[in-house]
Amino acid sequence: MGKKIKGLVFHCSDSSFGSATLIKGWHVNERGWSDIGYTMVICNGQVENDTYMSFMDGAIEWGRDIDKEAAAQRGFNDLEAVCWIGKSGTFTISQLEAGRRVILYLIEHHGLIPDKIYAHADLSKEKPHCPGIDIKRYVQKCINLEPLDEFVGLVWN
Repeated sequence: MGKKIKGLVFHCSDSSFGSATLIKGWHVNERGWSDIGYTMVICNGQVENDTYMSFMDGAIEWGRDIDKEAAAQRGFNDLEAVCWIGKSGTFTISQLEAGRRVILYLIEHHGLIPDKIYAHADLSKEKPHCPGIDIKRYVQKCINLEPLDEFVGLVWN
């Protein structure tokens, strides 16, 4: 078994486009961080503002090394962080299925406990709509290998 994962936090990029490379640029150049804050980024295919690549929808990109402390949720940086590209609750089925693969992999290979999987909103009052889906319900559907269609394209009200 690899490094024991204490917990996992799901975020959204709050942008309609992006990639791990683009977010790393935002975090390093605009925030002055040493690296991207997220362990993984799950793409939606919209890699730049005007560039859509269907094969990138659901692609999982590596971000910050799993052996480094995350930098994505103040006060909880001992937890790993995954960022779905997109506005709150506007994820594709490919992104949601990729999130399922991440969850199941980390449970099996890194001892992640499902009760230790959070939405960013669970940990920060400043981010009440991040990522904009019911994470506890999503996690249960992922573990039970149930369809994830109910989470596609939700818009937080």
